[in-house]
Amino acid sequence: MMHFLTSSFQSLATQTGPSFWLPESVSNFAPTVDGDFYFVYWVSIFFLVLITALLIIFMWKFSAPEGQKATSQNDHNLILEIAWTGIPVILSLMMFWYGYKGYVAMATPPSNAMVITAEAAKWSWNFSYPASGTVVSGASEDFNEIRNALRTGDLTAEQAAEREAKVLEKAGLHVPVNTPVQVNVLAADVLHSLFIPAFRVKKDCVPGRIGQLWFEATEPGVYSLYCSEYCGQGHSAMHSKVVVHPSQEDFDKWLAVAASYDEALPFPELGEIVWKRKGCVSCHSLDGANKTGPTWKGLFGSERKYTENGTLGSAIADESYIEESIRYPMKKISDGYTGQMPVVKLTDKEILWVTEFIKSLR
Repeated sequence: MMHFLTSSFQSLATQTGPSFWLPESVSNFAPTVDGDFYFVYWVSIFFLVLITALLIIFMWKFSAPEGQKATSQNDHNLILEIAWTGIPVILSLMMFWYGYKGYVAMATPPSNAMVITAEAAKWSWNFSYPASGTVVSGASEDFNEIRNALRTGDLTAEQAAEREAKVLEKAGLHVPVNTPVQVNVLAADVLHSLFIPAFRVKKDCVPGRIGQLWFEATEPGVYSLYCSEYCGQGHSAMHSKVVVHPSQEDFDKWLAVAASYDEALPFPELGEIVWKRKGCVSCHSLDGANKTGPTWKGLFGSERKYTENGTLGSAIADESYIEESIRYPMKKISDGYTGQMPVVKLTDKEILWVTEFIKSLR
């Protein structure tokens, strides 16, 4: 009986397109998760209808004029009591068993899985590929700009798709199809949570801990990735994309060029790219507006007051000050701000480009 129910609900869940309740399902876990969902859903619907119908029937059948005494009274029915206790217990055990099997499968990545590291920080993602040393941004700010431009009508759907495809050339979480992928999740500051609805996977990113999830994408395409744990002011904007490549060869080609920069560009332009890729855009504005961190407009050459180990101090924001602030963000906390900046791993070239970009923002 249990095997029949499992097969029935999993067959109901094998549709890959979105349904009324669930998004598209394109991973190895989707049929199991959806099957569990529909099992709980239809059991709940069945008993909701049954109990509501019986309530209405009994109200109608056993109603009597006010003041009429009851003709009989039953306070015990063994068969009925066994039924309404035993059936819910059996159904609850089935729900637990299906959920437990799914949890064990999700918590046990295969030994041959490709390993990727996802690091969350307010309010952006970075994805690292240890096998090649490649690190790419989640490009949350770029996707937000595209989404807002589409809403306001500044971009057509076709233009938005083209810009998104351009961003994804060097950003987002990329994986090959039909390949097990293990994602180690980290948090640089506060609690975050990596959630890919189409894959039916979610894992909290806890500061100081390394969590993991795994999946095997079954359909090439582009899918949404969200932070599903409230993490502050920019939480709703902390989303990215997952790109499932149609083959390992296609993925390898992307990986070969993903982290590269066009070094023929002027240094300030390269610095602006770093500002977006590394998530600086989430906390540092370019127009004088104060966000979580100081604005970069007019920063270079200005006098900066700070607190270091409880002692007040000041310094001119020159190249050395900027480099120190990037490498050791908690050493000198700017007045008026709390120490929230995580350590952002930039190369010497990236720090140079960022510095030149800040210089250009007079």
